[in-house]
Amino acid sequence: MIMNNKSMNSNLLEIRNLGIDFNTDEGLMRAVDGIDLNIRPGEVMGLVGESGSGKSITAKSIMQLLPGNAIIAPQSELRIRHDSQDIDILKLRGRDLRKVRGGLVSMIFQEPMASFAPAIRISDQIVETMQIHLGYSRDKARRVGIELFERVGIVDPARRFDQYVFELSGGMRQRAMIAMALSTKPKLLIADEPTTALDVTIQAQVLDLMRELREEMGMAMLFITHDLGVISKIADNVTVMRQGNIVEAGNADQVLFQPQHHYTQRLLAALPNLDNLPEAPKEKPQPLLSINNLSISYPLGGSSHKQEMFKAVKNISLDLPEGQIIGLVGESGSGKTSLGKALLGAAPISEGSVKYHNTKKKVHFGANKRLKRKRLSKTAQMVFQDPHSSLNPRMTIRDIIAEPLEAMKLTSSREETDRRIIEVAKRCHIEVAHLRRFPHAFSGGQRQRISIARALVCKPKFIVADESVAALDVSIQAEILALLKELRTELGLTILFISHDLSVIANLCDWVCVMKDGSMVEQGTVRQIFLKPQQPYTQTLIASIPLLESPQAQLEPFPEYTAPKAQRQGPFIMKDNQEQTIGRKRA
Repeated sequence: MIMNNKSMNSNLLEIRNLGIDFNTDEGLMRAVDGIDLNIRPGEVMGLVGESGSGKSITAKSIMQLLPGNAIIAPQSELRIRHDSQDIDILKLRGRDLRKVRGGLVSMIFQEPMASFAPAIRISDQIVETMQIHLGYSRDKARRVGIELFERVGIVDPARRFDQYVFELSGGMRQRAMIAMALSTKPKLLIADEPTTALDVTIQAQVLDLMRELREEMGMAMLFITHDLGVISKIADNVTVMRQGNIVEAGNADQVLFQPQHHYTQRLLAALPNLDNLPEAPKEKPQPLLSINNLSISYPLGGSSHKQEMFKAVKNISLDLPEGQIIGLVGESGSGKTSLGKALLGAAPISEGSVKYHNTKKKVHFGANKRLKRKRLSKTAQMVFQDPHSSLNPRMTIRDIIAEPLEAMKLTSSREETDRRIIEVAKRCHIEVAHLRRFPHAFSGGQRQRISIARALVCKPKFIVADESVAALDVSIQAEILALLKELRTELGLTILFISHDLSVIANLCDWVCVMKDGSMVEQGTVRQIFLKPQQPYTQTLIASIPLLESPQAQLEPFPEYTAPKAQRQGPFIMKDNQEQTIGRKRA
């Protein structure tokens, strides 16, 4: 292992003058521009900034996980201290590198699906990691792994531990990734957006777990996130990056509550908050669609003669008001996405029905009614959570947006198609000159605008947006939310906005429905749900929101949550006697 004679004093990690370029068809692109960063043992360093600021590239350089076209500037220094010795990370190779990567330093990646081998059970991957780095026996490694699964909030941890990654939901995959990263008891844990895909209650549990392990093991963390509310909960110090440079750094209270740089101030201004919640609409809106006694069941699999079924959605009846944004919240597995898909005919309805009103042709389908997909596609569309995977990388943006028009034969000529595309592109603030480009040329926020444009091009009345801003930076998120509000007003759209981020729901929606274990446990206006929640489960969700606050501040907790008895909810519209919320080119 290569040591360095320079003394690091009390620092665990030192980054000096780190410069990283990428060799592209357009020349060298500077991603990280000569930054300095220190992390002490046991310290949690928050690293924040928008996409393209260089956060993840900096973190991956510590693990030597940069892509092949990355070029680290020769003056760069990356050193970590272990057993009173300073290790020069950039000179490590082979076995010496493996001792640091995954052992001394571990990383929670933003996309867990790409971090696990899909053809190997999760248990085998985690057990092998602990055997290599900690010398555990297989039995001990398995026992510790299952305990970690339980600690990160995975239900039925022993069964889940032996599954493949594709058998887990997105939230569960992220929890499994966190458990794997923590399994080797690293001295430095790099957490790259580790809680972005998690529900607020699980997020709170994971943050508590990380704090516990930090105290137990003296573990330091480099915590990368665009959620400044999360940073305020966990970080001792905060570093703000923009376009490959550090623009501000200091202790958490100083940076978050007395920011000096205008960019930090802009990030903070873009944060959703729970102040000034919107008033309920004064006029009682008519329903665009009605859901009647809807249930959705999926087969559990297995070899028994009688097929067991899992009931994902249980006997839901409600009306969705026309021209409103309805928030649908709840933890992973609550049935939110299944319900959203069922409204688009993309999930099987085992009981009940869905009826669309105010459409030229009748749209009414359910367990015993045949769905005419083409007719429904003109009325309802979906905006997916991950625009990267939902956009065909081999198609231009023009062709991606045109696809629904051509599939449903809604235009009679290429000229008419292009007119519709240009119209919707301008409405979604997409430059017409960019329509010839491919998806990889755009940022996450730009790709989400393209997804919205594709959904709008056939002029639907109803859109389901499933976690459509979950992975976006706060400033880009604010732009997309403003766009959705603008489109709702201009086009009279009804939007079902599915999210686990309650602060976003509070700032965007007119109405809120809360789901738990497939049932609707509470519903009402934004002010009703956020200021006077009636159900203990809703109270727990709201108490778990990571609002931006001083680490010294204490919230008065809601009572401990206990699962309410399953109950059928009435229509969503209230009765009259009830109250109606980029890298830069190198010079």
